[in-house]
Amino acid sequence: MRSVALIVLLSLTVLGSSAVNCTYLQNPSEFLYSAHAHWNAVSERTDNVQRALQPVVTRSAASADAPPMPRKNFIDEYIFGRMERDGITPAPLADDQIFLRRLFLDLIGRIPSPDQVRAFAYDTNTAKRDVIVDALIGNVEFINKWTMFFGDLFKNNTTATNVTRYFQGRDAFYLYLKDALTLNKPYNQIAGELIASDGDNWVDGATNWVVGGTVPMGPVQDTYDGQAVNTAQMFLGINAVDCLLCHDGARHLDTANLWGSQQTRASMWGLAAFFARTRMPRTVVSQTPLYAKFVVSEATTGEYQLNTTTGNRNPRVPQDRVVNVAPKYPFTGEQIPANSNRRAALANIVTNDPQFARAIVNYIWEKLMVVAFVTPSNGFDLARLDPQHPPAAPWALQPTNPELLDALAQWFRNNSYDLRGLMSLIVKSNAYQLSSQYPGTWKPEYVPYYARRFARRLDAEEIHDAIVKAAGVMPTYSLDYTGSTYPLSPVNWAMELPDTVEPRSNAAVAQFLNAFSRGDRDQTRRDSSASSLQALNMMNNAFVMNRIHNANNGSTVQQLLRQTTDPLAIIEGLYLATLNHFPTPEEITIATSVMRRLGNQRGAESLQWALLNKTEFLFSY
Repeated sequence: MRSVALIVLLSLTVLGSSAVNCTYLQNPSEFLYSAHAHWNAVSERTDNVQRALQPVVTRSAASADAPPMPRKNFIDEYIFGRMERDGITPAPLADDQIFLRRLFLDLIGRIPSPDQVRAFAYDTNTAKRDVIVDALIGNVEFINKWTMFFGDLFKNNTTATNVTRYFQGRDAFYLYLKDALTLNKPYNQIAGELIASDGDNWVDGATNWVVGGTVPMGPVQDTYDGQAVNTAQMFLGINAVDCLLCHDGARHLDTANLWGSQQTRASMWGLAAFFARTRMPRTVVSQTPLYAKFVVSEATTGEYQLNTTTGNRNPRVPQDRVVNVAPKYPFTGEQIPANSNRRAALANIVTNDPQFARAIVNYIWEKLMVVAFVTPSNGFDLARLDPQHPPAAPWALQPTNPELLDALAQWFRNNSYDLRGLMSLIVKSNAYQLSSQYPGTWKPEYVPYYARRFARRLDAEEIHDAIVKAAGVMPTYSLDYTGSTYPLSPVNWAMELPDTVEPRSNAAVAQFLNAFSRGDRDQTRRDSSASSLQALNMMNNAFVMNRIHNANNGSTVQQLLRQTTDPLAIIEGLYLATLNHFPTPEEITIATSVMRRLGNQRGAESLQWALLNKTEFLFSY
């Protein structure tokens, strides 16, 4: 009973606030827990600990006469210039430990190791934040994290409501995205290949994007419409097209989307007509088990015909005696020669549309800055974007910062659609590096200013991988399926999984990931809201519990107990491994008391369990 009480005390009292004052040693030679020969009394040792700690960065509130926040790039000019103009004080910069953990999670989806935290804390290079950004962008973990991101964006899965790609198609699409990011292909090239590629979808991974637009059980125009919807949503951030392909915008979008309310269904047919010559017959390769593939090609004939009365959308009937709709890009009115390869032409038009750059900038900004310029991120209203021509009342400009959104989109175009460059630009800005703690009184109207960092709950895969890294016990998940032509190698990290229904080889872990609402890349989107099921999984799931014991070979607890009998060294090691910061004096005081009562082994196991269940572990600040 006493052990349970102590664990509760750890999780609720010692570890209480999710925002801790992080402190560092002055230099490595004064390594705290080797400075004392013996642990005689908890109170005496705690006093020595407090005297040895030397703050490097603190979270002190910015005073009224604090100097303006330094500008590192044009993002800062827009963000802090706007705040200065409107009399809003930004939060101070996050301290090194908070920044490091945030950066690791945002760029590579993993937490830093204790050695990385120590090295960063002791590094006196004034440019060390830029240096660590450059070291992370492009590494293997970075590729895995952003392959997951684009797999979500382009809905790469094995089985969806509308189409089954089977493992072979999904794996080919996964490998295409991973290779494209490894090569740092320009984003306009990636998009162009996805829209225009031909070939066997088990071999030519890019063709799986077109296959994903399949709409079964209706006329072929339903599929052309589905591909048009995906084009608009995924590449342009415009979800109103889905509505407009059923009916005119008037009376349907009047209060939701100003641009959409002014559009007609007929104009959207022009976008769908770009796919009217796309052919992708389905061929069954195996009956037992059932596998089928698609071969995508572009025919020389074929039109979008207004001749349907069945299917997933309203009847398509002739308009002013017109029965065939020619391709016409509805956002600019651009048309193409009659003998053009239609998808290739569309790829060229889309990737040269300023909205194309604007949309991906918004997606990436949301992933790194938590709050998008335009929310929902696929809900752009094209009539409410231009700060030089704002809409008439009662409408208002849609983006939180339209000038910065346009500037970033222009930068992205000018810099060859470089995704790594865009991410680097954002995370190197001081706007990204602000503290989540705000000096003074926070007001909701400060949100569009990005006056502080917005905390976010980790994605399901990030939580899994953080537990694995913190506890030091590595799982292995098989992805080799019976009958699969292109099996993927076994993986150790959730961020390596090819879609959000894996690992099928471990149902318990799949259930754990699902508890954190990872979605299915079909009907269910990712969700970062909390639930009691999540808390129960963190407290009781075998995936967590089986990793925090001394008996586990290679576990963090086992390694620390083998290295030292010093309770303070064990406490520090567990904090660095789990929460990625040095423990505060207050945390040390109660944690050492627990170690004294339970002993090193049980105390260490209880402490790591409590740290894993701390809000600070599940969130990025």
